[in-house]
Amino acid sequence: MKFTVLFAPFRPAGTSRRATARLALGLLCLVPFAALADQPIYIFDPLPAPLKLPAGNVETMPINHDGSFYGDQFRIVDCSPDVTPAFPGDTAAQEVVFGTCGNQYFGGPAIFDSHLSGNITIQFFPTGPTTAHFTVSQHVLVGDNGVLAAPLGYNFPITNNIVADQLVLSSGDVDLTTGYANPNTLVWNSFFLNSGLIAIGKVNPNIPPPNISFPGARGFAWANFVQRPDGLLDFYFRGSTFIPFGNDLNGELVRFPLPYCDTNQNCISFLTRGISFHPHLQLDTRDSLGYTPCAPNCPDIPTNKVEIFTVNARYTSFGDDFDLDIPQQGGSAPGRSELQGRLQIQFGPQEGNSVPFQLSVLPPEGLFADPPNSPILGAGFRGFLLGTNQQLHFPLVTYDQHKVLFADEVYNRAEGMIDLASGQIVGEFTYPMYIDQTIIEQLLPDNNGRVTKDPFFLVAMRAPQDPADPNYAFFEKEPNGQTMFRANLFHHRTFASYCFPTPAFLPDICWTSPTGGPGNLNIFVKLQAAHLPDPGNPGSAVLTDKQTFTSSVGDTFSYNFSMACNPVGQPFSFVYTNNNGGPSGGTFTMTHPVSVSCTNSKVSTAAPGSYDQIAITGFGTWSKDTVVGPTVAALPNQPRFVTASISVDPANPYAAIIVFNNYPGENQALPGALLLPGDDIDVNLSSAENKPPTKPTP
Repeated sequence: MKFTVLFAPFRPAGTSRRATARLALGLLCLVPFAALADQPIYIFDPLPAPLKLPAGNVETMPINHDGSFYGDQFRIVDCSPDVTPAFPGDTAAQEVVFGTCGNQYFGGPAIFDSHLSGNITIQFFPTGPTTAHFTVSQHVLVGDNGVLAAPLGYNFPITNNIVADQLVLSSGDVDLTTGYANPNTLVWNSFFLNSGLIAIGKVNPNIPPPNISFPGARGFAWANFVQRPDGLLDFYFRGSTFIPFGNDLNGELVRFPLPYCDTNQNCISFLTRGISFHPHLQLDTRDSLGYTPCAPNCPDIPTNKVEIFTVNARYTSFGDDFDLDIPQQGGSAPGRSELQGRLQIQFGPQEGNSVPFQLSVLPPEGLFADPPNSPILGAGFRGFLLGTNQQLHFPLVTYDQHKVLFADEVYNRAEGMIDLASGQIVGEFTYPMYIDQTIIEQLLPDNNGRVTKDPFFLVAMRAPQDPADPNYAFFEKEPNGQTMFRANLFHHRTFASYCFPTPAFLPDICWTSPTGGPGNLNIFVKLQAAHLPDPGNPGSAVLTDKQTFTSSVGDTFSYNFSMACNPVGQPFSFVYTNNNGGPSGGTFTMTHPVSVSCTNSKVSTAAPGSYDQIAITGFGTWSKDTVVGPTVAALPNQPRFVTASISVDPANPYAAIIVFNNYPGENQALPGALLLPGDDIDVNLSSAENKPPTKPTP
């Protein structure tokens, strides 16, 4: 038996009535159809036995200090009228509304977190044999002293930390057969206070009180219960939201304090037009978090620093095990794309035995071109992991998939807290993300605005789980000393009553999953990325490989390369050939490498000082391009750019290679091109991967 709950992530809150109206209108403009879109229906797996409510339907429990914390990640910008807009087509006046300009201070967000102590009281009101409404009183939770810090020179001590109830208590509805609260009715109301917020209030006299509600705008609220041996129910809550302040607060330009204050917390301040707050709260009542200690081989977790992790594409993917219950498709289809790129992880200041972090994705190194605007993502999205062109095979039909990419939710990025004693991310790590590809771009208009453009929230949920594919998120140290991030995340929602495009992608012609039927989406994200102890000194290893594969779309392709992991001044070669008869067929020959990153996978058997994974980017020639000289040896008018992620592990051979267009849609103007209706901004001239036969284990 499956249980479904509604998910309502679009509820601006946490500001004054006037500010709320302004924020709500702005976000409705940001996300077309949001007012008309349906609320996604989550599906949760049942527990072995339903939960039993505590005696008297009320419980008071202490929260776990290590598992409970609150904080914020301030994106400190000044989107002044003189700042050049960051995105094509934007104006400075538009970018100040949500703080999307590029004039960010201090090298990254200013991060603060504080572990909490105290008790919460939960009262249950049964609404059926296996359902109950509940209210939560946080009373007054007290936080540890900490610091608000950013990588380049910002450090503000934070004291007197308090999280308390608002006038309206937090509340929700739980299904006792699954233990999960219904995100559609879960509303969490908190009052945050600390010395930093007091200082912010003093330099912004018109700022609303720090009443925070989750999910709020572009945020989420997530909660569940677990049966305890003593008859009580352990409780877990995680919430995050986005609060932009725009240009001014009721006529006063927005400012932010510097850490130069008098004894009354009156501080020197500076203009921060467009600043945005990202408050979050996590509460956990478990007696023990249950993490296995990593000593003596714990990962190297820095503080107040940004590090870049290279994605191991062989073990990084996203996809959907489509089970749509659509007769014309003939059954289910496993959809998956391996992904190239990088993770940017900003580690915050240490708080107790943990370190907060923010995670975002980046394209392969050296790929600087602005991507074309997407009908889903618009102009404000830039961080992508990239996939090759794919095909989705149902028993009766096949879909072509172009423009495959994984994108962050830029208004509420993935963040969490690392337990230094184990490397585990504390609690249920939640990653708000977007998927873009040909199918989704047609699915949205086919459903006439019913499908929300809010992000998917991928979660590393706790038990019960599929033992063959468990959820997790953690950092670890590999035998060669590299730090690795690994995550296996999941999102399960119904697709019943929605319309899925036909393989022809013709507008307004689609197939409907029966209303009330079992049609559903099973979205997954698997991430594996590594950071060397000294990325600038990878050693003297030289990786070579020569393979011929059949790609996931049926093309025969081959490559032959030799590349030093430290390539400066070293010989190199890289040749890729695709035998497709259309525009994607041809040969790329590298003439100038841009970036080389060698790492090891989790299952690497490479000798010390060597590697089994390599990511390569560079410029070169394409055999079909027009030459400017009298011979084919002359260079073409413009060099081509390639990205490649290759596993040289003999037990796990793999390659993903993309040769890019010189302008969006170039390949679709060439003879023999595969033309999909409305697909006029593809950026891949030629791409190929030999897809692993099963989902990778990150």
